[in-house]
Amino acid sequence: MKKAILLVMLTSINGFSQARAPKGADREVIAAVIVAESGGHGVKGMEAVWEVIHARASQRGTTCIEEALRRKQFSCLNNTTPTELWYKMKDHAHYWMVHDSILKWVPTSSHTGTNPYNRATHYHAHSVNPYWAKGHKPIASFGGHKWYRGIK
Repeated sequence: MKKAILLVMLTSINGFSQARAPKGADREVIAAVIVAESGGHGVKGMEAVWEVIHARASQRGTTCIEEALRRKQFSCLNNTTPTELWYKMKDHAHYWMVHDSILKWVPTSSHTGTNPYNRATHYHAHSVNPYWAKGHKPIASFGGHKWYRGIK
């Protein structure tokens, strides 16, 4: 009960409407996206991608699945369908950990500020220089990626 009250208070303080944790088929697809994007970067990298999806949904007033499926947002979906991606990722070593643990809750770092990628809304590989990153300073750099917040 105390955690729920604290969560509501922090949500109000931060001024955003928090998106809900995904369920059912949405959770399966989001887990596949997270693993495809960062399955080789450990728990920290996978949590960071979940942060991005959740932060975008919270800021835009959409759902996490809408953000995960938004056109040209996650390269793992550029040339495949969500179902095909799920078939490829469901046997990955980290898929069920993401599905059953990471996605069970909304990202806690979005409220506590304990992680360096707190409220990140964008990221890219170090080897890429996307147009939207020009003039923006990353808030963190790890797992071969740079992480940003405050980009619309």
